[in-house]
Amino acid sequence: MKKLLTAVLFGAVVLPASAAQMECFIDTPAYDEWQTGSCYLMEYTMDYNPNSAVWRVTGMNKPVSSILWSEATAGCTTTQEFCIQPITPYQTHLGKATILYTDGTWEMVQAPAYFETGF
Repeated sequence: MKKLLTAVLFGAVVLPASAAQMECFIDTPAYDEWQTGSCYLMEYTMDYNPNSAVWRVTGMNKPVSSILWSEATAGCTTTQEFCIQPITPYQTHLGKATILYTDGTWEMVQAPAYFETGF
């Protein structure tokens, strides 16, 4: 039993953790910075115009076959690790990506984007 427990614990330590993550920012005239896991912004334009949201997948630790974008990022190119879509204010827009690796494994990442205009 002791050998089995040691093997299980050692295996858990050696296996790589899920490293992929999604980052995003909302494109504005201000200096925009990548935020991990979600992006929120207050823009004082006093209008209801959409802005572009930019999502990207980072931290993949093995070769990628393709990325399947869904939700607010649906329709983006499967060969790119980033996606740009217009979003409207006062609504949460969920960007999701399923990463398909060349070894047959996959993982899913997501990040909501939201902004207000002061209107």
